[in-house]
Amino acid sequence: MDSPMKNGDTGGDLDHPPHEYDFDLFVIGGGSGGLACSKYAVEAGAKVAVADYVKPSPQNTTWGIGGTCVNVGCIPKKMMHYAGLLGETYHGQLLTGWKYKEKPSFDWETVRTNVNYHIKSINFGYKKDLKQKNITYYNEFASFVDAHTVSLVDKKGKSHNVTSKYFVIAVGGRPSYPDIPGAKEYGITSD
Repeated sequence: MDSPMKNGDTGGDLDHPPHEYDFDLFVIGGGSGGLACSKYAVEAGAKVAVADYVKPSPQNTTWGIGGTCVNVGCIPKKMMHYAGLLGETYHGQLLTGWKYKEKPSFDWETVRTNVNYHIKSINFGYKKDLKQKNITYYNEFASFVDAHTVSLVDKKGKSHNVTSKYFVIAVGGRPSYPDIPGAKEYGITSD
């Protein structure tokens, strides 16, 4: 059965001609929620765009599409945890008869580099998937001009406007330190 949603028309309740707007749906935020929303909307026949931009932190960190979990949260932390678990298995192996000519050592730079490569591959996969699904991707900061227009600004400060019938705001946030003694001196964030 054909979807009632076609490019330029998001349903029978609309009183605008097709393509009155640049997009049927514009998603602000390229994390898991924003990406899932955009893919479902395209499957329903909508013309969709996603804007995802990470303003540099005070430490000047940024990251690619995929949101906090992929870039600085769940994925890298699980990979680092796994690296730690592998180190712990060394001690258990000695107790079960494994012999090593030398004690293993840990190279932080290798772990960090490989985690970053893995994250970049996920970012690339997301961009490729958006392109294959004909979802327009903007690596630009989006802010509302009016109810149907956003201004998009790239990292060089160049701006342009796009319009959409509907918007979904699916942005994440940055980690922050709690207001307690020693938080900044002894704590770390994913930034």
